[in-house]
Amino acid sequence: MLVCVRHINMIMETLEKTLRLSHDWAVDRIHSLCEQRDYEDAQAIQSEFSEWLNPDIPDHDIFSLAYIGEKNDRT
Repeated sequence: MLVCVRHINMIMETLEKTLRLSHDWAVDRIHSLCEQRDYEDAQAIQSEFSEWLNPDIPDHDIFSLAYIGEKNDRT
């Protein structure tokens, strides 16, 4: 299967932006919950994102699933 390098670069840019948004959301949410003294929920998010938040882990395995719904369900 021939895949255009330009298309792959666009996909990687989108993936990197999505990962950065998810990372930043987790950090912001943890801080917000701690300010509200909701330490249990803050800990739950920290636990879920622990690998992403650990600066000593240089690379991460990313798994992506293809959309499996109906074509007209996409938004």
